[in-house]
Amino acid sequence: MELPSLDLNLVVVLHALLEERNVTRAGERVGLSQPGTSAALARLRRHFDDPLLERVGTVYELTPLAQALQGQVGSTMEQLQRVLAAQPRFDPLTTDRRFTVACSDSVLTVLGPALVAAITGAAPRASLDFRSLDKRVATDPLALLRDIDVLIVPRGLFSLPDVPSAELYRDRWVCATWRGNTAVGDRLTLEDVARARWVMPFQELLMASPADAALATLGVDRHCAVRVESFTALDRLVVGTELLVLFHERLAGDLTAGDLRVVDLPVQLPPITETAWSHPSRQLDPGHRWLVDVVTRVSAGLPQPTASASR
Repeated sequence: MELPSLDLNLVVVLHALLEERNVTRAGERVGLSQPGTSAALARLRRHFDDPLLERVGTVYELTPLAQALQGQVGSTMEQLQRVLAAQPRFDPLTTDRRFTVACSDSVLTVLGPALVAAITGAAPRASLDFRSLDKRVATDPLALLRDIDVLIVPRGLFSLPDVPSAELYRDRWVCATWRGNTAVGDRLTLEDVARARWVMPFQELLMASPADAALATLGVDRHCAVRVESFTALDRLVVGTELLVLFHERLAGDLTAGDLRVVDLPVQLPPITETAWSHPSRQLDPGHRWLVDVVTRVSAGLPQPTASASR
């Protein structure tokens, strides 16, 4: 691969100019004099054949090309910083690094306790932050991955073929309702599914859910009566109602001891394949690779789900 004939130091100046929109402030930011920054801007203008900064009244504004470059240059600078900060070795016993994992409350309940035990045991000075999912999972997952170490969500929520991933564990959907609900029997038809009112989690994410995508191919669009930003609260919200819920088998526990009963769906829904995703720029980081290895190893040791199919 051949790089364009441009001094890469100018990329640093370009980044400062695009953010500051002022030659003097950009120079102060990167340690250049005002004449030196002006000379760098002149070289950048010749390279791109574009003024980049245009004076409008008393201020400078970015040209359309400069606006397009701003996000790309910022991302490039972040990746360069990670590459140059990469260390050849990582020692979990001495690191005081803070790792950040974004996941749903379902993953936190299933995987969190064992993961915390494994990380604090192997890296006693390290810290672990769990973050809730936000809408960027569906709208801009790559931007979310730049802000964290690992994102754990099921396969099928987005399509990023060049993003490194590791399959962790599988789960499946269980359909349930309150034991006292007489409006539905033990098995639903497609008409029942479409007519029913549902408690649904993370509706923005479920727009891309393989489960609802499978139902949509059959012409079924579930009616959301109650939306909640949680998986672990789903089962409790249908008690005393005629509402239905789809929730994860690993969260279901023993339904024979509770207020719910399982209801069979008319179709088999795709399994839930929880997967760890990482930004490509982190692959040079041995600490990051260690974290992914621990997450993968802990996931492999999880017990199989034992949800009861009691009516």
